[in-house]
Amino acid sequence: MEGLLQDFRYGVRRLLRTPGFSALVIVTLALGIGANTAIFSVVNALLLRPLPYENSTQLVTIEHIYPSIDLKAPVSARGFNDYRTLTRGFSRVAVQTGWGVNLTGIGEPERLNGARVSADYFATYSAQPARGRGFLPEEDKPGNNRVVVLSDALWKRRFGSNPNIVGTTISLNGEPHQIVGVMPPTFRSFFNRDTEIWTPVALTEAQLTGGYTNEFLSLTARLKPGVTIEAARIEMTQFAERLKKDNPDNFPPDWTLGVTPLAEKATGDIRTPLLILLGSVGFVLLIACANVANLLLARAAGRLKEVSVRLALGAKRWQLIRQLLTESVLLGVVGGVAGLGVAVLGVKALVATAPPQLAVLDTVTIDGGVMLFTLFVSVFTGFLFGLAPALQSTRANVNDTLREGGRGAIADRSGHRLRRIFVVAELALAITLLTGAGLLIRSFERLSSVNPGFNPDNLLTVNLSLPNSKYPSDTTQIQFFDRAIASIATVPGVTGVAAVTVMPFSGGWSTGSFTVEGFTPRENQQGPWGDIRIVNEGYAEAMGIPMVAGRFFNSGDRQDGQQVAVVDEEMVKRFWPGADPVGKRITFDDNVTDTTRWIHVVGVVGHSAQEGLDADHRVQVYFPYRQAGAGNMTLGIRTLGDPMSVVQSVRQAVLRVDPQQPIARIETMANLIAQSVGPRRLSTTLLGLFAGLALLLSALGIYGVVAHSVTQRTQELGVRMALGAARRDVLAIVMMQGFRIAGVGLIAGLLGAVGLTRLMTTQLYQVEATDPVSFAGAAVVLVGLALLATLLPALRAARLDPVQALREE
Repeated sequence: MEGLLQDFRYGVRRLLRTPGFSALVIVTLALGIGANTAIFSVVNALLLRPLPYENSTQLVTIEHIYPSIDLKAPVSARGFNDYRTLTRGFSRVAVQTGWGVNLTGIGEPERLNGARVSADYFATYSAQPARGRGFLPEEDKPGNNRVVVLSDALWKRRFGSNPNIVGTTISLNGEPHQIVGVMPPTFRSFFNRDTEIWTPVALTEAQLTGGYTNEFLSLTARLKPGVTIEAARIEMTQFAERLKKDNPDNFPPDWTLGVTPLAEKATGDIRTPLLILLGSVGFVLLIACANVANLLLARAAGRLKEVSVRLALGAKRWQLIRQLLTESVLLGVVGGVAGLGVAVLGVKALVATAPPQLAVLDTVTIDGGVMLFTLFVSVFTGFLFGLAPALQSTRANVNDTLREGGRGAIADRSGHRLRRIFVVAELALAITLLTGAGLLIRSFERLSSVNPGFNPDNLLTVNLSLPNSKYPSDTTQIQFFDRAIASIATVPGVTGVAAVTVMPFSGGWSTGSFTVEGFTPRENQQGPWGDIRIVNEGYAEAMGIPMVAGRFFNSGDRQDGQQVAVVDEEMVKRFWPGADPVGKRITFDDNVTDTTRWIHVVGVVGHSAQEGLDADHRVQVYFPYRQAGAGNMTLGIRTLGDPMSVVQSVRQAVLRVDPQQPIARIETMANLIAQSVGPRRLSTTLLGLFAGLALLLSALGIYGVVAHSVTQRTQELGVRMALGAARRDVLAIVMMQGFRIAGVGLIAGLLGAVGLTRLMTTQLYQVEATDPVSFAGAAVVLVGLALLATLLPALRAARLDPVQALREE
């Protein structure tokens, strides 16, 4: 122990004696360790840390799986009822569905983001209200469910943290509701983190005994103690097979039930990008280690005489190795401390720039686990980059080194070879990162250039949800939207108003299966199925969706007239190729009979993206809201200028129609589209930054090796010039050395990139993992970087004075 303390004190003195060298090493390590710590903190929060629910590993979600159309759907009320009563693997089963609710009577009307949940919802998550209670079983019945539980945030924001809030009554959707509880600030609804208020779902008997495909409930179940995920999956798969056998006409052949751990559901599609980023910052750290090892090797060349003297005086080689490793580990730890500061800034930047889909990033913190990770990485890094220089330094030939003029040439040449190997490794890792970043950039460019099928410019979206108590029928809802759309149309700067049940890129979805007259699915083929939208007659024009054939809806398409629909081009391609679709018929009736309610196709519009620019292209069917009716619509308001400039005027226009009707989810369409590609943009940006940092470190590595080589070869170059070599010949000699190193690194890196970039296939859009443009671009950048990094020492060598060079020892 005394020896280690002595080595530590000596190491501190060495670092303080060379502040410039120490600062360079610490900054290099801080960048590498800080980037690793920042990304690991995200991985820790999202992939490693348990969900904030008691015994969260027992929580799973159950979904309806349609493999042929790659769909995971929520469950139906009938399914929920069966899964909780007819299965044995779950101790509790709970469901929730969205509840857009208008709060009135307290200041300005406000739309709250709520959820309807089953009575044992909170118990399933093992959560207890901080005030009051949860829901009673008898309250989860139609007519008894006018009770609510508030989130802590809503209690504080709208009710001023009133300690006597439990038992009071508020008006929601025009109906009185009693507040029975307030949840603690730590509780977040899993399926919608922004949920502010909960009420019992109160499923009707008709829903509980109805069809299995009316899917609108997100289901969470808690496994019984001792029941594994695999056992639950087997039970639910067998249950699905029994359902299909008993109800062959109600399910597609490949339909089944899926059981997914809630933790896995939480990470969703971000698991693979996160692991790619974690591997990428690992590469950056390895490059930083190689760079620091090169710096230490260069310094070791100047310490050969010191080491040789100590060996000659009786010091053991292992003692010197221990001392040198102590110095490098000390550098690693100091670099790790500085890296924590870099990581804190990095995490703040990540949280600030994260798209709404990654709002879960607000849980990312530099906690004890992350600090332990940083400590481990710092110590391991110090050992990693210090080992080779320590071994190399202590291999010096004592006699040669101490002999005047010997200068340990053999050891120095050996160290120079090792430095070249390190630089080659740096370049290989850098080219791999650069190629991956190039693939993501190319992919993102392709995705960003996709035409969504409508004009997103100058388009404002706002949501209107009508309370059933005030607008109980289709007629009253249609009348409201007629008046609201007409009122908004008078706002200066507004040129058109669209209304739709699910606005593109809003995050919502509404799909259904139907029957196409004359079309019979092949065996094991999914029947007609697609996006269902209820719209106003001005929808296509206001959204900028092109009319392809026939007509769009008009004011004459009413409930007492012929039932009509407009379909998109994708549906025509699939079901009526080469035929005129106008006049064709579809139905939502389960069985075609003489009394089937046929819906006539009157027009065809262009296909438009709905859930994302890269989403699968489902067919789209539109229905006029005067025939279907809808109490929840999103308006697309076309403006002459900045859409956000008319928000207040639009709000007032709605309040003129109904003084208690708020607008919600105010957003521009351009921003919604940008948010839809937000996760891809973030991962592309981060990988690009890591690749840039890797290239910078690699350039410093090439420069260091070539510059050190020029210093070593000063006499040789002087002799060449004295014997008649031109300056351009010297320049070529030095440049060729840099290019040889870059060439080996380039070949090794490209070979590695071919294998590693295949792991990114799922993250690419219309770009192959072996895209030649990305590989060629990375190669060109690396060659250019090698040219710049080699040019400065080459020019210095070409300017050598032969006489002065020959005087060098």
